[in-house]
Amino acid sequence: MDGKTPHRLPPSEANKEIRDDVPLVCAWALINAFSIVVGAASGCVAAYLHVSCSQSSFILPCIELTDAEKTRLIALFIGMLCCAASQAAAAAPALLLPRRRRWARRALAYLALAVTILFHCMYASLVWILLAADPGHMSGRIYYTVIICFMVVCDLLSCVALLLEVMRRRKQCVA
Repeated sequence: MDGKTPHRLPPSEANKEIRDDVPLVCAWALINAFSIVVGAASGCVAAYLHVSCSQSSFILPCIELTDAEKTRLIALFIGMLCCAASQAAAAAPALLLPRRRRWARRALAYLALAVTILFHCMYASLVWILLAADPGHMSGRIYYTVIICFMVVCDLLSCVALLLEVMRRRKQCVA
């Protein structure tokens, strides 16, 4: 030998690079954070311009809410904005840390994913309140159901990707 420590794995296995799924999970968290900020900004612009609702509108239907429902919606929306800030605060450093800081990057990615899942739970609660207030809004039911299912699938895929990465790294260290 030339003085170098030999790989513990066969040469074909030692040269394989383990895929890093942290950027994928962090991008998913940042997309969600960006979407709630854009949604909040568009709501503020619509309120500033006094955009009126229409019963036949898919985008902006007229929904009569009680004071309790309005209060819940406001609380959920504030919580969703806090989630957006937390998602960005966890995902951005995970993307900026060097790859050799695997443990810290993965921990931040898990935190960003957990806050993203919390954000999606709040979003589903918000949609539940809106659809309960207007049961005749059938196109909204279909649209929001598809969106929520898409978010759940992406959350599960992100979680599985992070867990599989951990398992691959452990398998490589044991072998």
